[in-house]
Amino acid sequence: MARSRRISVELPAQQLLQIRSFVEVGEFPSSAAVVREALRAWLHRRALHAGSLGAQRLARSLEAMRDLPVSESAERVELLFDAGDAKA
Repeated sequence: MARSRRISVELPAQQLLQIRSFVEVGEFPSSAAVVREALRAWLHRRALHAGSLGAQRLARSLEAMRDLPVSESAERVELLFDAGDAKA
C-alpha cells in the first residue's frame, strides 16, 4: 500500500461549508474523504475525456493557470469541469 502524504489546501468558505455538511449528515467520514473522492472523480473524468492528446492539453492548461491569480485559477478549473461535463 502506498504511503499517504499530507497537503494543505485553501478553499472558499462556501466550499468548506459544503464539505462539512457532507460529513455532518454522514455521507462521508471526514473532510479528507470528501476531497479524496472529488479528486478520484476528477481524475476518472479526465481519463474518460482525455483522448489521445488529453495529457498534452492538460499540461498546457496547467501551465496557463500557473501565473493566474488564485481566483482566476479557480474559475479556470470550473471551466475545465464544465467542458468535461459537456462531453459526457
